[in-house]
Amino acid sequence: MKEPKVAIYIRLSLADEDTRRSKEESDSVQHQRLLIYEFLNRHPELKDAPRTEFVDDGFTGTNTNRPAFQNMMKKLRSGELNVLVTKDFSRAMRDYTEMGNYLECVFPFLGVRYISINDGYDSNDYKGVTSGMDVVIRNIVYASYSKDLSVKTTTAKLQMMKQGKYVGSIAPYGYQFHPTIRNKLAIDPESASVVRRIFDLALAGKKTRQIAEILNIDGILTPGSYFRLKHPGQNRFQKRKESNGWNYHTVLGILHQYEYTGATVGHKRSKAAVNVKKALPNKKEDWIVVENMHEAIVTHEEFQKVQEILKLGRKRGSHGIQEYPLKGVVRCAECHRIMTRRTGRKGAVYYLCDKSASDPGASCPRGKHFMETDIEQVVLHAIQQMLTLYRQKENQKTALQFTRTGRINACMAELTRLQQLQERYRQEKLTLYEGYIAGDCSKERYLKKKAEVDKTVQELDEDVKKQESALAALEEEAHTSENPLLELSRQYRDTPSLTKEMVRGFIQDIYIYPDSQIEIVWKFRDCFADLTDNQTEETEDNYGTDIQR
Repeated sequence: MKEPKVAIYIRLSLADEDTRRSKEESDSVQHQRLLIYEFLNRHPELKDAPRTEFVDDGFTGTNTNRPAFQNMMKKLRSGELNVLVTKDFSRAMRDYTEMGNYLECVFPFLGVRYISINDGYDSNDYKGVTSGMDVVIRNIVYASYSKDLSVKTTTAKLQMMKQGKYVGSIAPYGYQFHPTIRNKLAIDPESASVVRRIFDLALAGKKTRQIAEILNIDGILTPGSYFRLKHPGQNRFQKRKESNGWNYHTVLGILHQYEYTGATVGHKRSKAAVNVKKALPNKKEDWIVVENMHEAIVTHEEFQKVQEILKLGRKRGSHGIQEYPLKGVVRCAECHRIMTRRTGRKGAVYYLCDKSASDPGASCPRGKHFMETDIEQVVLHAIQQMLTLYRQKENQKTALQFTRTGRINACMAELTRLQQLQERYRQEKLTLYEGYIAGDCSKERYLKKKAEVDKTVQELDEDVKKQESALAALEEEAHTSENPLLELSRQYRDTPSLTKEMVRGFIQDIYIYPDSQIEIVWKFRDCFADLTDNQTEETEDNYGTDIQR
């Protein structure tokens, strides 16, 4: 008998009631550890065995995508550990079908002894037999409980919102979690002063872009950068660039945040169902607002006056919905934001990068105007060239259709053959395992044969993937050649000027560089992959055209 080497696995979900933000570990983790250690200390075979602990604090048990669990499984597979102990089945996982697979197949094959203390389960008691209906039913109950827990957690959070408790995972900019009272906010003096300043500037008549420029000039950290500074160990806002300073969107978001009056605002978003991950915004009348729950940064009167100023600004700037050919596609090549379209005093329309207006340190061209007529002329010329190349391609398409069809048929036949071989070897692998379980062959012979079959299956898997990729490419080529641009080609062949429909049909984005170069990102670029080298060079030349003529 092998010397026992114990893996202790502990898991706590974020939904567990006793999770604390201020604690490195929750009481539940400590309770599981105490229970398992007491059990091991009383167990005659395991009390002196070496122990390795694995903890996943804040991870769901409905899947195995947990860092400590994956690390533990590596050590169990390698043989470094051979006994696994958990408080109960649900700590290992809540998916009863997956748990059954581990109990009946994975652990027995690895030679791992599994003990679930509260369930009174020890895999040594089930050698040579299945785990029993009681284990199956217990795992089904755990899976159902996991879904029920999610519903109960949501209901509990709604109740806490109605009581004015703050249930968000991070505090709003300007606040921090109260050091002693759970689910309560307290003023963060450093960021609260910035919020106060933003409201003061708005009350003084400053526009959101002007406020953003003032904050950028003074080197004030954005809410995202400030959070990273205060919480370096967390992953939130890590993808945002340091160079992205304040802009009018960020300022506007702060000026609209009612929490600064001292109220808690909950239920802004909700999920359509238990298993749906994405939460959608709720209507404002469905929000849960409770007044006077924490110290205010601005008064209700100040907040309301700012909302009236913002509303008045929207009315002054509103001249109806404007439609123009390049709407929503012209972007700054430096920051990739959509550029602002403005009309000059003499009626000339131009684009400029909005970030350069609010952030003096931005690499975007500051104060530089790019005339709309120049951009439209370049885009129209590029589209016309694309249509010319497409017509040339269409003339060659007929001769390629027969060849392509034959290649697709041959590829499908080879794929079918490989898939049949895959199924045959999977059946052979299953037969080997059944023979090993029945005692028809030794473990050494089984592992040798299994390794041979696994190698063949792996090679077949790679061949199937290659064949599937080749077939997908041929089918995509056939689909692309059928009618990607045919209707657009006929519709805009002789169009003398650029239209919104034409831009939407051909172009995904247009990037403007500080040196006045323009880059066009085509929706149908892949359709021209088989053009001749000279044609491709001619097409790509139009991606970088000087728009200052």
